[in-house]
Amino acid sequence: MDTILLPIKWVISWIMFGIHTVLTTLGMSTGSGAAWVLSIVGLTIIIRILIIPLFNKQIRAMRMGQELQPEIQKLQKKYKGRTDAVSKQRQQEEMMALYREHGTSPFASCMPLLIQMPIFFSLFGLLNNVNLVSKGAESIGAVDQRVATEIANSTLFGAPLSSSLGTAGSFNLTLNVQVVTVVLIVLMMATLFFSQKMIMTKNLPESAQDPDNPAYKMQKMMLYGMPLIYVFSGFAFQVGVLVYWLTSNIWNIGQQYWLITYNPTPGSPAYKKRQEKLRAKRIAAGLPPEEEPAEPVQPRIQPLGKERSKKAGGKKIPAELQTQESFSESQSGEVRGLDGLTDAERAQKRYERRMAQRQRANEKKKARQQKAKQNKKNRNF
Repeated sequence: MDTILLPIKWVISWIMFGIHTVLTTLGMSTGSGAAWVLSIVGLTIIIRILIIPLFNKQIRAMRMGQELQPEIQKLQKKYKGRTDAVSKQRQQEEMMALYREHGTSPFASCMPLLIQMPIFFSLFGLLNNVNLVSKGAESIGAVDQRVATEIANSTLFGAPLSSSLGTAGSFNLTLNVQVVTVVLIVLMMATLFFSQKMIMTKNLPESAQDPDNPAYKMQKMMLYGMPLIYVFSGFAFQVGVLVYWLTSNIWNIGQQYWLITYNPTPGSPAYKKRQEKLRAKRIAAGLPPEEEPAEPVQPRIQPLGKERSKKAGGKKIPAELQTQESFSESQSGEVRGLDGLTDAERAQKRYERRMAQRQRANEKKKARQQKAKQNKKNRNF
């Protein structure tokens, strides 16, 4: 695992070192200190900015998944009670075909988390090795012996960045490590719960809030289950990793607040609230409460020239026909052009013209051949 994550560790080390250099240039103290704590915060912000396109894809996938819920429920009812392998396989195939048809995937909403996991574990491995590097072990990117010593001695409220609940006994400041770690874990649980609750109460359409909806049940389980994972995982993670995770959760809250405020899911409570605000703004500006639909653009009427009139069979098309029937669908659903013909009728006329041209060409060819034969006979006599 360390070998696989080594390139990511190398990149993370240089990002942290670069942020630390900028902070010290701006006046923060060099060596061990708060600059290294803020470098982890800066690392989190840079990573989250880079994965914004994935976040946008995640939102589109989540909304598409919500729109597909009625179709998915139909499939589930169709195969309800069928436990044989063939039925399960067919249900899975039909469901994946449904996702492909709408250009999404059930795993698209997990992409930001999947991208962050290697970074998260790489930071864990980097902080786990700073003590060894500070004692002369091989450097990791920008983290050589001097930098590793600075990181190892940097603390957050007295708790070293490389310490954790599991290794608190090996540090002199055991109580500091325990208190800071527990506080960070509680904050992480609270921010995760708040961000998920925000989505469920404000940004889910009413159709997706059906208690019998399996997806809604799953989200409700995750709302209470995911924060509990921090209780167990937080025991092993260092203070620096917890800082990264907490910063990421706070970023999530801000990102979701912007999304819910300015680009809510259609049909959700946030969407209705935004529509009410827009309506109130229009009324305050002296405009109608609802935006009037735009009038359809009338197509430009192109007059027929002599040649086109010939091709159209010499028919003169009335102005009413040009403006109404020429550019709109007739009652039969056929679209007629300026020449008063449908595409099929126009193609048939082109075919008839070509056939007539070929027939005339063949007749001329036969006439030339006949004349050539006659001339040949005349020369033989």
